[in-house]
Parts: sequence; C-alpha cells; structure tokens
Amino acid sequence: MKTSSQASANFQCGAGLIEVLVALLIISLGLMSLARLSATTIGFNKGAQVRLVALSLATQYAERARLNVYGFDLGSYDIAQNEAVPNAPAIDPDANDVTAATNVAQGDKLEFMQRVANHLPQGLAVVGSTRAPGTRDLDVWILWQDVNTEPSGALLAAGESQCPVGVNGSSCLYVKVRL
Repeated sequence: MKTSSQASANFQCGAGLIEVLVALLIISLGLMSLARLSATTIGFNKGAQVRLVALSLATQYAERARLNVYGFDLGSYDIAQNEAVPNAPAIDPDANDVTAATNVAQGDKLEFMQRVANHLPQGLAVVGSTRAPGTRDLDVWILWQDVNTEPSGALLAAGESQCPVGVNGSSCLYVKVRL
C-alpha cells in the first residue's frame, strides 16, 4: 500500500498544452513588437538622414548666393514653386557685370535644383529673397516626398506646416539665411 508521500513522489509535474500555447503567444507578441520598433527606428533614421541632406543642400546654396552678392541683389537666386530647371548659362569672358552675375547665379540655381532632385525623393526647392537696404535674407524651402509617413498621419501634417502655401503631400525644411 502506497502512502500519500509516495503517491506525490510518483506524480510528474509539467506544463500543459494550454500553458505552452500561452507562453508562445506572449513571446510571439513580444517579438512582433520588437520588429515593429526596429522598422520604425529605421524609418526615423532615414527621415533624419533626408533632413540632414536637405539642410546641407540649403546651406550650400546660401553660401553660393553669399559669394555672388551682386547676382543675389539682382534677384537671380529666387526659385518659384513650379519653376523649371534652367539651362546651363553661357560662359562669356567679355560679359558685363550684370550678365556675369546673372550667369553665375543661373549656374548655381541649375546645380542646386539638380542636386535637390537627385538626392531627395521627389525633391523640389522654393527660394525667395529679401533685398532691402542693410538686409539680405534668403528663404529656402526644400520639399520632398517622405516615404515614412502615412497620408493621413500626424507626421505628414507636421511636415506640411513648414511648407510654403499651396504645397500639399510633401515634407519641408525651411532655412532662413542672412547673407
């Protein structure tokens, strides 16, 4: 005859099928959350990289305008919202100052617009200038299509708030430079 202590010693404890399934469910939810977190982190890093490239392009354009102040004063560095990429400027060593400054600005504008289009997804630029006595300001908006935002998301609305009037569906970077 077995005593109660002998019966409990022969009884084997283990995990039942339900406990194993619950544990697998919890682990799989945790792994899916980590995967989503990793994807979101990569997306935000890509967005930061695009903003850094846009800032670099805007700074380079402002430096070019600073080097050609006469062309800036002529308004040659402005870029309208739907402006086409200009043609390559003619090189004329005998050109007067106005023509030379305008040609340099046109070359700078051409290179800037091509770089924005090549380095940013659907990249565009809008540039305005303020030329008043004692004040030379360059307002640069760089626009791109952000692939990490959903069309109805809050991030898209936040990015559009920096855009010039009439631009929808893009993320923007605004830089104001005093020359």
